[in-house]
Amino acid sequence: MHAKVQIASLTDEGRALLDRAYQEVTVLERALTEAFTPSERAALCDLLERATTVLVQQTRRTTAPPLA
Repeated sequence: MHAKVQIASLTDEGRALLDRAYQEVTVLERALTEAFTPSERAALCDLLERATTVLVQQTRRTTAPPLA
Protein backbone atom coordinates (compact mmCIF):
# COMPACT_ATOMS: atom_id res chain seq x y z
CA MET A 1 0.00 0.00 0.00
CA HIS A 2 1.21 3.50 -0.83
CA ALA A 3 1.55 5.93 2.09
CA LYS A 4 -0.64 8.56 0.41
CA VAL A 5 -3.43 6.21 -0.67
CA GLN A 6 -6.56 6.19 1.43
CA ILE A 7 -9.27 3.63 0.88
CA ALA A 8 -12.82 4.78 1.48
CA SER A 9 -15.92 2.63 1.67
CA LEU A 10 -19.57 3.27 2.33
CA THR A 11 -21.24 2.28 5.54
CA ASP A 12 -24.48 0.30 5.33
CA GLU A 13 -26.33 3.56 5.99
CA GLY A 14 -24.39 5.31 3.22
CA ARG A 15 -25.09 2.52 0.75
CA ALA A 16 -28.81 2.63 1.63
CA LEU A 17 -28.84 6.39 1.07
CA LEU A 18 -27.07 5.97 -2.27
CA ASP A 19 -29.57 3.30 -3.32
CA ARG A 20 -32.51 5.58 -2.45
CA ALA A 21 -30.95 8.46 -4.38
CA TYR A 22 -30.42 6.21 -7.40
CA GLN A 23 -34.09 5.19 -7.30
CA GLU A 24 -35.13 8.86 -7.20
CA VAL A 25 -32.92 9.64 -10.19
CA THR A 26 -34.50 6.76 -12.12
CA VAL A 27 -37.99 8.13 -11.42
CA LEU A 28 -36.92 11.61 -12.50
CA GLU A 29 -35.29 10.33 -15.70
CA ARG A 30 -38.46 8.44 -16.64
CA ALA A 31 -40.61 11.53 -16.05
CA LEU A 32 -38.32 13.67 -18.19
CA THR A 33 -38.23 11.05 -20.93
CA GLU A 34 -42.02 10.93 -21.04
CA ALA A 35 -42.31 14.74 -21.16
CA PHE A 36 -40.65 15.04 -24.59
CA THR A 37 -41.02 13.48 -28.00
CA PRO A 38 -38.02 11.53 -29.28
CA SER A 39 -36.94 14.45 -31.50
CA GLU A 40 -37.37 16.92 -28.64
CA ARG A 41 -35.25 14.70 -26.38
CA ALA A 42 -32.54 14.50 -29.04
CA ALA A 43 -32.55 18.29 -29.45
CA LEU A 44 -32.50 18.82 -25.68
CA CYS A 45 -29.57 16.42 -25.24
CA ASP A 46 -27.66 18.21 -28.00
CA LEU A 47 -28.28 21.60 -26.41
CA LEU A 48 -27.30 20.34 -22.95
CA GLU A 49 -24.10 18.79 -24.29
CA ARG A 50 -23.17 22.07 -25.99
CA ALA A 51 -23.97 24.06 -22.86
CA THR A 52 -21.93 21.67 -20.74
CA THR A 53 -18.96 22.03 -23.09
CA VAL A 54 -19.09 25.82 -22.78
CA LEU A 55 -19.40 25.64 -18.99
CA VAL A 56 -16.45 23.28 -18.70
CA GLN A 57 -14.33 25.47 -20.96
CA GLN A 58 -15.22 28.59 -18.99
CA THR A 59 -14.51 26.86 -15.68
CA ARG A 60 -11.10 25.79 -16.91
CA ARG A 61 -10.33 29.35 -18.00
CA THR A 62 -11.31 30.89 -14.68
CA THR A 63 -9.64 28.28 -12.46
CA ALA A 64 -6.43 27.81 -14.42
CA PRO A 65 -3.35 29.53 -13.01
CA PRO A 66 -2.30 32.65 -14.92
CA LEU A 67 0.27 32.15 -17.63
CA ALA A 68 3.67 33.57 -16.75
